Amino acid sequence: MKQTDVAGLDADRRLAVLHGEDQPVPAGWYADPTPLTPRRLVPPFPVDALPSWMAEQVMAVAEFTQTPLDLPGCIALAALFTAAGGRAELEVRPGWREPLNLYTVIAMPPGSRKSAVFAAMTAPLLAAEQTLVERVRPVIVEAELARKIAQRDAERRANDAANARDPQARAEALASTADATTPPSPPSRPWSHRCRG
Repeated sequence: MKQTDVAGLDADRRLAVLHGEDQPVPAGWYADPTPLTPRRLVPPFPVDALPSWMAEQVMAVAEFTQTPLDLPGCIALAALFTAAGGRAELEVRPGWREPLNLYTVIAMPPGSRKSAVFAAMTAPLLAAEQTLVERVRPVIVEAELARKIAQRDAERRANDAANARDPQARAEALASTADATTPPSPPSRPWSHRCRG
């Protein structure tokens, strides 16, 4: 491949040179005309803009699955944003705040190994979710048990109040305490509706 100085060329021309598709510019032309076909050279996925650990994973998955960097790169962006989702807001103007959202769409022909790349890139999210579920499970069990005990106690007090003319307010207070005792819910899967394979 011949060496070409690409410093003074525009972005499309520079990409053409880098991809080895440079054609001599006809005399009288200042630059290549814009092609009328849908085929355009696009810049490579900016892996270097990702954190180093994520860039290494993107490159490793792309190499292992023999897919373009764009595929694991886009899924990496979605995964990173899913992990940070709900923790950042944008103040459009004073008093108007919006949660930050990122939506990615990956369109490739069937058999392009999208599922394998998706599984590899979302595996850390699934592992983190499983860890959170395991961590909160004892708390949920304890809260559910406390709620059942409070409900049974409220029912017993209500029965005592009906049979022995116990103050009804006490039974109502216990019943409302039982209703107010709610166990925490397990961690949700925010990525499941954001990251679809």
